Amino acid sequence: MTRIQYDDLFILREKFKDKKIVFCSGSFDLTHAGHVIFLEDCKKLGDILVVSVGCDILIKKLKGDLRPILNEHTRLKMINSLITTDYVILDTVIEENNFLKGLDVIFEKLYPDIYVINNDASNIEYRENLCKKFNCELKILSRHCPKEIEDISTSKILKKIASLNI
Repeated sequence: MTRIQYDDLFILREKFKDKKIVFCSGSFDLTHAGHVIFLEDCKKLGDILVVSVGCDILIKKLKGDLRPILNEHTRLKMINSLITTDYVILDTVIEENNFLKGLDVIFEKLYPDIYVINNDASNIEYRENLCKKFNCELKILSRHCPKEIEDISTSKILKKIASLNI
C-alpha cells in the first residue's frame, strides 16, 4: 500500500508488465463498508489495484461546496490503509469542462488492464471511449451489500447525521 505520483505510473506499469493491473477512481468521502466492498470487488479482478482519489477542488466542483467532508489527505490515508489497495494516487487534474481529464492522464501512463466503475457512474460513454483508446477492459459493477451490512452511502450517512438534530 503505497501512495504514488503521476510520474510513478509508467514505472508501475513496467514493474508489473506481467501482472493484471486494475484501476478505479472516486471521491471516497467518509469511507464506509460500501467503499470497502467496491474495492474488494475490484481487487478480485486482477493482481494489482491502483486507486485514484479525487482532490478537494475536484470533489467540490462535482458535489458542491459542502463536499468533501474529509480533506484529500484524510481520504488518501483511509483508502491507502485498506488491504485491498496496492497503490493510491491523488487526482489533481482540474479541467473546467472535463472533470474526468485526470483519467486520461492516468491511462496514458499506467495503461491499466481493467478499469472498474459502478453502474451509476457519471459519463459512462466517456469512460467506455477511454477504455477503447487504451485497449483496457471496462467492468461496470452493480452496487451490492450482504444482508448483514446496511445499504450505505456517504449521502445516506450525511442525511442520517442531519436528522439527529444535534
